[in-house]
Amino acid sequence: MDFNTALGIIRRDMEEARALLDQISELPGKHIAEIELARSRMRSASELLAIIPKMLEEKEVVKAEVMKEEKIMAGVGAQKEEETKVRIEKEEETQVRIEKEEETQVRAEVRETAKPILADKFSSTDRIGQMVTSVKQDELITSAMHNRPISDIGAAIGINDKFYFIRELFSGDSKAYQDTIRRLNGAVSLGEAMKILDDSTVMGSDPAAQSSFVDVVRRKFNINV
Repeated sequence: MDFNTALGIIRRDMEEARALLDQISELPGKHIAEIELARSRMRSASELLAIIPKMLEEKEVVKAEVMKEEKIMAGVGAQKEEETKVRIEKEEETQVRIEKEEETQVRAEVRETAKPILADKFSSTDRIGQMVTSVKQDELITSAMHNRPISDIGAAIGINDKFYFIRELFSGDSKAYQDTIRRLNGAVSLGEAMKILDDSTVMGSDPAAQSSFVDVVRRKFNINV
């Protein structure tokens, strides 16, 4: 029984008791039944009045428990948010490390391939030749990394490009981006991957972002871009 219901019953019983007593006072003789009924109503009102403090106390206990539960849930939410932040930071650190290792490996491979050429061309007076050769070497490194086959599309996308793609192709929805990467990694052909892109990315998004993203997807299927 709630507080308002209890008060309503008390008011009703007291009004009935008052009415009965008024009737008794106007009639001659003794009216035992009416008097007993009035007493019963008054007792009922008295008993309800006695339990009201307990009802209020129970209400406060329930309120305190609800506030405690809300505080616990808020703490859990904050903890999960912090865990997610730490996980994302670790993923970004891992991504940077992988990119550096790949770049170092590719540079080593290109230098090994270009050694005979550089030995023949370099001289103490051929500064322009050195500059041209250096530019060509950088182009070879960039091209080799750009066309290098990959097994994980997400791992091949740099941090800046990741946020660029999320903003331009997924309207800032990182969850949709991660889900699309997962589906693309599970695709068995480029055709299936392109269909996933058509279903997942935003219509009318930046053409440059679309082109760059497709280039990465092509590398997953060992198709030169």
